Formats: sequence, C-alpha cells, structure tokens
Amino acid sequence: MTVNKVKKPQFSLKKITKALETGSFRKVICGASNTSEKQVERLTLVYSLCGADVIDIAPQKGIYTAAKRGIIKAYELAEKQPGIYPGFNVPAIMKSINAGKDKHFRKADFNLQRCVQCLECVKQCQSGALTEVDGKTSFSSEKCYGCASCVEACQHNVITTTANPFIPEKDKNDIGKFDAIEIHTGNSSVEEVKTFLEFNKTIIGRAAFISVSIDSTRFNNKELPEYVNPVIKLFSKKIILQVDGISMRGGSKNSSTLQTIAAAAALQEEKVDAYIQLAGGTNHLTSEFVRLAGLNISGIAYGTFAKKIILSYIEEYEEKEFMANLYKITAVAGSLIKN
Repeated sequence: MTVNKVKKPQFSLKKITKALETGSFRKVICGASNTSEKQVERLTLVYSLCGADVIDIAPQKGIYTAAKRGIIKAYELAEKQPGIYPGFNVPAIMKSINAGKDKHFRKADFNLQRCVQCLECVKQCQSGALTEVDGKTSFSSEKCYGCASCVEACQHNVITTTANPFIPEKDKNDIGKFDAIEIHTGNSSVEEVKTFLEFNKTIIGRAAFISVSIDSTRFNNKELPEYVNPVIKLFSKKIILQVDGISMRGGSKNSSTLQTIAAAAALQEEKVDAYIQLAGGTNHLTSEFVRLAGLNISGIAYGTFAKKIILSYIEEYEEKEFMANLYKITAVAGSLIKN
C-alpha cells in the first residue's frame, strides 16, 4: 500500500530572484518587534494568498511558527480553491536581526500610575497595541512594534520606549528556523557591521539570501552611497538593500513615501551593486511615484500600511468569522501587493 506524503509548501529562490530582477518583488513586514502570534499568522495567511514573495518577522522562534501556520493554511486553501486564490505564492520567511541600536527593535513602556487617561496615545496607535477599555488605556506589549506614535502623542511624559534585547549569537538557540535574514544596521558604522557579521557568521550563513536595511535618514544624498558601498562589499553574494525611509510611518499621504524614493534615486545614480528595495513610509502611492521618478528598483516592502488596511479584520474577528470573510480581506490586501 502506497502512503501519499503531505507536500510541504516551499518557497522558490529562483522565483524570488526573478522577481527582484524584474522589479516585481513584494515583501510584507510584520514588524521586527511584533511578537503577537495571532497578528503574524493572519497577516502571513492573507498576504501569502495575495502573492507576497517574503514575509519579514521578528527573530523569536514562536513567531516563525506562527508565520509557517499562516503559509500552510494559505497553501491548503489555494490547493482546494485555486480559482478563488489564483495569486497565491509560498513566501520565504525572513527574520530581522539587529546589528546595533536600530529603532525597529523596541517597544513602548508605560508608567500607568502617571497616566491621566486622555487617550491621545490610543488614537495614534497603529498596531492595535493600545485600546480603550471602560474609558481607560489598555496596552498589549506583544502587539507593539515600536513605532513610537504613542510617545509623540503623550503630553504627560508617561510613555517611553525600551530596546528589545534579542541578540542573535547570544540567543541562537531561540532564533530557530528561517529562510532568509535581514540585518538592520541601525546607527552602526561600517566597521561595526563588519564585526557583527563576523560574530554571527554561523547564523547568517544559514540564510538562502540576505537583506540589509539602511536607515536613509542618517545620511544626505552624498553620504548614503559612501556608507552603502562598503557595506555591500562585506558580502560575497548580491544582497537586497532595503532603503528605509520614514520607519513605521506608512500613512496614506504623498509625503509618507518620499524619503525612501529620494534615497533610492541617490543610490541608483551611484549604480550600487545590490537589489534596491524600498521600505519605510511605503503605501499605495509608492509604485506610481517610482514610475514617475523613473527609478529602476527591484521591489517594495510594505509594513505599517499593509497591517493597517486589514488590522480591524485581524484583531476584531474571531477565527470562524475571519475565515468566512477571508476572500473579502484578501481582495482588500491584494490591491496593495499587485500595485
């Protein structure tokens, strides 16, 4: 008797490379400090059905498991109903790691004893971490990804941010599985990035491909390629260069996406030898701005904006209701990925 083995969904490196080379690469960022397994699983499920190439997650092992559950659910649905979910793709799971004081690796920290319950922070929260319960502020640390909108909104100095202390080499037993790695350079010098790579080479060497995130706001247009080019040379293979504009500010305005567009233009002019991928403030307008600017980029990553457009579905629906509305939710999210 022949037993049919269950086919495990696997990402295609060849397909990802082609997407990068043709400019169609799309990544969804769940958040380097987002440790809500529910959010990550549902975001991964929806954007896998939409055709995302990569899902970017926090480094903790449990978050990988949540993302994998989302991919498997999407795979099973697409197998049963290919006509309903024709855009399905098995994305690679990319883990973000911190090379040095990067603002993506932080969470809000509250002194609730001093809180006056003005609820201004609740109004500005983009992640669903802050909610109003019986007229009072309620905070879920696992949903927070450190955008600091609440810190800016608070007029009473109640909120600060604390760094996520996850260190890859020290915590290597917890980092678990991944397909790809993204290294966030933060405020690191080129030499500090080099030291980080050498110290964590056993972990980084396991990645099928590598992305390096650069905070473009640190530099002017002359300084940016002067920093980027030596970083690129630290790698033996062609990397994805994530040009981060205004981090965790994926609003719907034109201004949200202009920083990353301007930085990408400066790098393209210098003909840097990497796949240029935009992030930070990216939204539904980014693709059109890329075309208007005449940029030849490899792709776009959507983070805050991608989460916000379907956050109410993710947070408010129970599992049965969420699955019943999945086609509608996917249609809403899919317009972004296909843009």
